[in-house]
Amino acid sequence: MGFVATPELGHEVVALGVQALARLSHRGGLDADGKSGDGAGLLIQVPHRLLGGDFAVAVLFEWDERARTIVAESLAGTGLAIADWRPVPVDPDSLGERARETMPVVWHGLIARPDLDPAEWEHRLYLARRRAERRSTEESVRMYLPSLSSRTVVYKGLMAGTRLADFYIDLRDEACESRLAVFHQRYSTNTMPDWRLAQPFRLLAHNGEINTITGNRAWIRAREAELEPELRVVVWPEGSDSASLDNALELLVERGWEVSEALMSLVPNAWEGRGDLAAAVRDFYRYQSIRFEPWDGPAALAFSDGVVVGAALDRNGLRPLRWQRTRDGLVAAASEAGVVTMAPESVVERGRLGPGQMLLVDTRDGSVLRDSDAKERAAARHDYGLLADRMLVPVERHHIDIDAPEDIAAQQKLHGWGSEDVKIVVATMAETGAEPVYSMGDDIPIAALGRTPRRVYGYLRQRFAQVTNPAIDSLREKAVMSLRILLGARRGTLEPEGGADRELRRSHHPAIPGTQRLLELESPVLGASELARVLEDATVLDATYSHDESLRDALIRLCGEASETAGVVVLSDRRAAAGRLPVPMALAVGAVHESLLKSGERMAKDVVAIAGDVVDVHDVACLVSIGASAVHPYLALATAAASAPDGETRYRKALEVGLLKVMAKMGISCVDSYRGAQVLEALGLGAEVMEMCFPAVPSNIGGVDLDDIQAMALRGPLAKTTMKPSSSFDACPAWASRNRCASSSESRPQLRQSTSRRSSPLRRSSSASSAPRCRWARCRRKRMKRSPSR
Repeated sequence: MGFVATPELGHEVVALGVQALARLSHRGGLDADGKSGDGAGLLIQVPHRLLGGDFAVAVLFEWDERARTIVAESLAGTGLAIADWRPVPVDPDSLGERARETMPVVWHGLIARPDLDPAEWEHRLYLARRRAERRSTEESVRMYLPSLSSRTVVYKGLMAGTRLADFYIDLRDEACESRLAVFHQRYSTNTMPDWRLAQPFRLLAHNGEINTITGNRAWIRAREAELEPELRVVVWPEGSDSASLDNALELLVERGWEVSEALMSLVPNAWEGRGDLAAAVRDFYRYQSIRFEPWDGPAALAFSDGVVVGAALDRNGLRPLRWQRTRDGLVAAASEAGVVTMAPESVVERGRLGPGQMLLVDTRDGSVLRDSDAKERAAARHDYGLLADRMLVPVERHHIDIDAPEDIAAQQKLHGWGSEDVKIVVATMAETGAEPVYSMGDDIPIAALGRTPRRVYGYLRQRFAQVTNPAIDSLREKAVMSLRILLGARRGTLEPEGGADRELRRSHHPAIPGTQRLLELESPVLGASELARVLEDATVLDATYSHDESLRDALIRLCGEASETAGVVVLSDRRAAAGRLPVPMALAVGAVHESLLKSGERMAKDVVAIAGDVVDVHDVACLVSIGASAVHPYLALATAAASAPDGETRYRKALEVGLLKVMAKMGISCVDSYRGAQVLEALGLGAEVMEMCFPAVPSNIGGVDLDDIQAMALRGPLAKTTMKPSSSFDACPAWASRNRCASSSESRPQLRQSTSRRSSPLRRSSSASSAPRCRWARCRRKRMKRSPSR
């Protein structure tokens, strides 16, 4: 993939794009017939001389004769009209048998220029295409519009790159003129070949994988509440990851973003750990991180809106992109060297793009903008530093002693901990600051087949990078890894900064703090001090339930309370006690996250988990991947603090290092992208659980439902004993003075409390508060004496 650009309008750039595709044919998939490929295509400017006038073009793939009527009526609905339908000259004999079996009829709908501003004309064409797509879906009409624009036209299909110009006769016509061409030869690794999935798409050609695609699609869906109803369902449900990124990019451009600025926001550089970036560029990335999570994964990108053409790499730079420029202004960038013929004596500059870098060519004046120039141009549009400072509140770490729950051993059993979780996992992490290392493989049965009940996290497995998508070494690639997280309600994320409507609404200078504030945290793993700051402006929901309330009812209650709550929603199981069971936090977070997504409220609300059932790195990773923005593992932190001096600090460090490792296995660099990405698979969870809590997670074998999970909890060792409810729910001063519990005391089931402190055999007195430390210390000494080699 790549692009070619020249300062002069002519057929040369089209011919060079066709030549580049032919030389990239070894990179594409090819059927046994030697002709059918995974897809190839070319994006060029509208060839007005070929079409005989100044037209916009609706490129239509027609499998149903009703398609042209739908397109024409959709255009009429936006005040535009089809002047003529042009049958595109094609040669079906150049295709292989498989490609011919699914070949559409290809039309060009010619739309005469109206008396409109060019940007308004383009916007109406976008609205018309979206309307046509929605109507075709409602009426079950199979059609596809590769492009509908006054600036660009796309020629693509299910053929090898060597056959594109053989099939589309237009590409051999000298009257087919353009100043730019974006080309792409597809090698499908995650979707089946399809005429519609050939690239380039409407703005973008993408070589790579988007590892966070499930989450990215969900977050775009969450932002649709900001859009007019006719613009919703932004992401094409049948599209590939590349098509989804193109949908998001196109939406931003139509909302008023410049194409390179929009791509910088969606696929940002690793600015968090870069000290060599210009201050304005860092401010730009910092501000745009408020609006968008990165579309993360290895990617080489070529893009054009018909005026500007460019290329970019992801933050890791795991795809090659080389470029060169000749003396007469010809610029070519491609994934491989030599695909565009240039006389060596005419080449005046050549280079390659590094991680996160970008190259732009503006066809209006032929200017070439290298990485720093292109980014500084985008960053100069506004004072993004002031805008970011207006909204972001950095939360620094400082130590606060853990307020340990009473009867800590009883709490551990109630939350499903085993003795090995304490002795081998948490104690080791508290002592070493690293995850436990075992000498043998994992021989534990999967949760569904185990003899003893397992926590819900045991039914979830992390996925990992496969095929052409490499994992990342989180230690060697530390510079591109980031645990930074933003916490709070977000609004107006799809509005371009500086729009006239936004200027009218802004009543203060950008340097003056506004009403919308986001907490900027170093990590999604919260200590006591960060939790206290979060709780100042949060609502705590009780993620526990009594024996007269079912687990299903508790989840429905949490979803209802979250929908009635504003800002940050904190799910806490600290009221868990015998007679009041904790809702498995993975289920609570999943159900609330999905409920808010469906109602369109997720961007206006954030989710934090205060979880007693979190033990190790996998548990934290599950909660973040399911949708929690931050996690406070209070019981594990208290256990770690009792296990070793500074155990809490070391345990937290082990969680953070481990979380980076888990993300890196999937080729993900930013926890902000990993949040809600649901890169998991379920083993042993039934349809009811998956539909309510994890609808985007694959589950191929079925398994336990909510009643089964509740029954396992009721059979637990402490489920029916008498233990006073934890008073730690209101132990933090911030909770007691400023917090609110959405579950009112009138509606909350009454707890069975003992009348005497002595009636609970599991309660320890205040004078015995150091008992767990002594008991676990003795256990460790015994292990060391028994196995000195360890």
